[in-house]
Amino acid sequence: MVMAAGRGLRMRPLSGVLPKPALPVLDRPLIRWALEQAAGAGAPRLVVNTWYLADAMERAVEEASTGLPPVTISREPELLGGAGGLALARDRGLLGDGGPVVVVNGDVLLELDLAPLFEAHVTGGDLVTLALLAHPGSGRWSRVMLEPPGRVQAIISPGKAGRGSGGFLYTGVMIVSRQALDALGPGPGETAERLWWPARRTGRLGGVVVEGAWREVGTPAEYLEAVMDRLAGVSWVDPSARVEPGAVVVSAMIGRGCAVAAGARVERSVITGGVTVEAGGILRGSVVLGPTAVRRGDRVERAYRAP
Repeated sequence: MVMAAGRGLRMRPLSGVLPKPALPVLDRPLIRWALEQAAGAGAPRLVVNTWYLADAMERAVEEASTGLPPVTISREPELLGGAGGLALARDRGLLGDGGPVVVVNGDVLLELDLAPLFEAHVTGGDLVTLALLAHPGSGRWSRVMLEPPGRVQAIISPGKAGRGSGGFLYTGVMIVSRQALDALGPGPGETAERLWWPARRTGRLGGVVVEGAWREVGTPAEYLEAVMDRLAGVSWVDPSARVEPGAVVVSAMIGRGCAVAAGARVERSVITGGVTVEAGGILRGSVVLGPTAVRRGDRVERAYRAP
């Protein structure tokens, strides 16, 4: 199950137009990475929960699911939180009737080797097993503290531990056992409160260190940085976009339905959703979602805009 129902408040103003997992990263929505990760883990069926801007999120899921196992949408009547969303999908019969469920956050770029996660879950007998990476040392993220043999001892909130304090980073991927899934009551509830802490109280919240790439895409600045890294110094233009001769486009993503006129300049920026940059308009280090226009003489620098 891929989680994609939330509001994405830290992504404002961009998330006022598109849910965070629906934001385009070149030719695919961000949620594609989570769907590929779940499919690569061997899941025969994928489920995505939606609520905030559900129609837009579901269109992105349809676009992102090409070539993957069947994807079923679990649209929520209200925002239920991670545990509540799992419980509703279970009650709807979308999560099968046996075996564990792989749960993946839909708003991260990740390419992980999950073989150690499955092995640890099978051999450890945990109710919930978390996929972890070595902590990068920043106070931005929680720290998962492990004790032998791979049991979660504590989870330290961001900012509560300084640099170099050890611990591991939760990647947004976990395995939930059928026992833990069946024990979830209906209604709203967050993952930590209703899954992690009950498992930890019984000594059955596990964690295992995996290998691979992980990147959080939580804010407009992180989104821009992630796209710039994918571009690697070149530009990408969607087939539906138009860049006229005489326009200057440098390390930029020109997304769906956009138009860049001769005499316009777009540098290290992302535009998508029908943005028009008129002659004399300049964008640098910015993200603009449309439909909107950058007029002649406008300078948009280090800004994040959406209608």
